[in-house]
Amino acid sequence: MHSPAIEHSAAFGQRTLNIFTTLQLDGLACLQKLGELNLAALKATVTESKNALAAGQFNTAPFAGVADVQQQLVQRTLSYAQHVKEIDAQFTAALTKAGESLREEFGASVAQFGSGFGQTAPLSPDSAFGAMQSVMASMIHSGNVIQDSIKRVSGMAGTAIAVADDAAR
Repeated sequence: MHSPAIEHSAAFGQRTLNIFTTLQLDGLACLQKLGELNLAALKATVTESKNALAAGQFNTAPFAGVADVQQQLVQRTLSYAQHVKEIDAQFTAALTKAGESLREEFGASVAQFGSGFGQTAPLSPDSAFGAMQSVMASMIHSGNVIQDSIKRVSGMAGTAIAVADDAAR
């Protein structure tokens, strides 16, 4: 049986698929940048520690370079935080853009569905409910995936700062 509600829902899903995949790609790009940033920060910390040990800086006067080391740690931490802030801003912009696109698409979809409502065969409550339930389930799942990604990024950033702090000590 042919149901306009289900056909309309499927068309809506096809039109919004690109929005969701673009958002996922933007999110993955941000995660990749954060991973690269964490690796670069960790590599710099290990390299600086190795160079300091090789130069014998820690053997001559235990407290002579403490102020310099602390200043470098503060500068490195501030730089790291600025980069994380930029990555977060990029992801937030992508999320906002996707939300606006979805809102526009949903509005257009509702208007299109409403304009053809009187011209179509009556739809059963079950088919309309099933179609909208499917669309909402997809949107909720995508939102959960995004929230999970944000939590992982936050955890990785906290771990990287803790590792850098421990390495500086």
